[in-house]
Amino acid sequence: MLVACPVNSRDWVIPYYLRNLYYLDYDRKLIDIYWIVNNCTDNSLALLKEFKQEHEKEYNSIVIQVCNSKIKFTDDRKMDIREKYSYYWLAELRNKLLKKCINLNADYLFSSDCDILFKRDILKRLLSHNKHIVSSLLYNGYLVTKSIDEAYKYPNILRKVDNSRYEHIVTYRVKYFDKNSVDTLVPCDLTGACILISKEVCSKAKYGWHKQGEDEYFCRSAKQAGYDIWCDVSMFSQHVMSPELLEQFKDFQ
Repeated sequence: MLVACPVNSRDWVIPYYLRNLYYLDYDRKLIDIYWIVNNCTDNSLALLKEFKQEHEKEYNSIVIQVCNSKIKFTDDRKMDIREKYSYYWLAELRNKLLKKCINLNADYLFSSDCDILFKRDILKRLLSHNKHIVSSLLYNGYLVTKSIDEAYKYPNILRKVDNSRYEHIVTYRVKYFDKNSVDTLVPCDLTGACILISKEVCSKAKYGWHKQGEDEYFCRSAKQAGYDIWCDVSMFSQHVMSPELLEQFKDFQ
């Protein structure tokens, strides 16, 4: 199992991400960790190195790669920056994750951004579905809605409406994830952020630029290669999108 993600200036949440990673209900000797630290201006790299020094012997391997872009920019979630720089760069970094999975001959890549806090049993739950692509449900609406209670209106699962447009899948099951029976799967056309991908898909699909993000390119590439995409809406992960949200969500595990 390869657990991997790009890391960019998230030292305010990384200690909690590392806590949840360390306490995953999965044999650490069967886990390879791969972090690509890019364009960091804070203490993120030092925190990852500290974790590696303390725990490396417990895992199969821990690799930290520093890979900075030639053009310097700050990803502050503004759409003009994301469309002009971030999505190109993230596509390049995420393709490195796919390649790493293939080179390690890992059965799966678990790609979860470092500002996402996941449950201890997430790997076992996602693996139990025996799917090539399956994500954990999370909400991305915390910064665009007037109330935290409305963040569910922007989940990480979307359906394709036509050739150029997607819409968020907003249903009772998405809003009230805690009422779903365990292992409730929902098909979708676009997902990401916290996702399990088989080695087979890693060799057949790739990331690229799209105005809605590099995940769109990947999911479209995977579907064109014949793979279905699923989300376990009973397995919720918490997206901590800002330091202001951390105090409310830091105990999620």
